[in-house]
Amino acid sequence: MIIKGAILAGGQSSRMGQDKALLNRDHRDMFSYTLEQLENLHLNGVVLSRNESQTQRISSMPLITDSHPELGPLGGIHSIVQNVKCDAVLIVPVDMPLLTTDDLQKLVTAGRNFHVPVYFERNYLPLYLPITDPVKEYLLSVVQGENENRSVRGLCNYFSGIPLSPLNKNHLVNTNTPEQWQLVQNSIKEIS
Repeated sequence: MIIKGAILAGGQSSRMGQDKALLNRDHRDMFSYTLEQLENLHLNGVVLSRNESQTQRISSMPLITDSHPELGPLGGIHSIVQNVKCDAVLIVPVDMPLLTTDDLQKLVTAGRNFHVPVYFERNYLPLYLPITDPVKEYLLSVVQGENENRSVRGLCNYFSGIPLSPLNKNHLVNTNTPEQWQLVQNSIKEIS
């Protein structure tokens, strides 16, 4: 089974006021931190999903341009699914600074066993997503406006996704504002 990782880094970051992929976490940016967590899983490669307006190239890795940024994460997921050649993809947002390789491994293990979307309870990202024709058709119906449900939650529910208990629910915090980022930075300092 071929499984690839995908970093979702195409959001506008309007509440943060700067590109979240470039925020400094310890001695590296969030893109590098997220990439490291995925590389530790030894998947069949990792791709980066970015918005076309984000002209700054942050990596030499394969880049997938989000062709529907107005649809939020689902637009990025559609672009990823249309462009990667694999059986499943592990989709990880770039704004989760406490997420660990162990957290992601739990999703991959369950996904390999059940062949349906797998995510953590009440957190639809990160997401293990099998790439099947029905998944491609669902995402196409969203981008074409035929399906009004533009949420990752809707995608997971439609395909009877499996919610897992997280290893540590605090690892699933995402950061959308400078205040949230500062709280997480304080937590990282306490852990170190």
